[in-house]
Amino acid sequence: MDKKRDKDIVAALTEVCESAKQKNEGFAWISHRVNFQRFPDSLQVSCAYASQSLLGEANKNGEQQELTVQVVAALANKGIVISKPQRQIEFISE
Repeated sequence: MDKKRDKDIVAALTEVCESAKQKNEGFAWISHRVNFQRFPDSLQVSCAYASQSLLGEANKNGEQQELTVQVVAALANKGIVISKPQRQIEFISE
């Protein structure tokens, strides 16, 4: 079951990542960490931008909020509910 869940997570995040790379300047990648014994509360998603300045711009222009909504929706489409997106989705720079 854990392999299927992880496959679903990867599929959902890949979809968001590919879209974000097309639409958001400087967006680089998405990754995740999870402890399946405490799933889904342990799911942590990292969204990375190419630089700190691009990360700052993404925060100012609403891209981070939009990406958060997209991540939550993509995971929900796979039956995975993130209850605390503000804690479980982080934005970083490379």
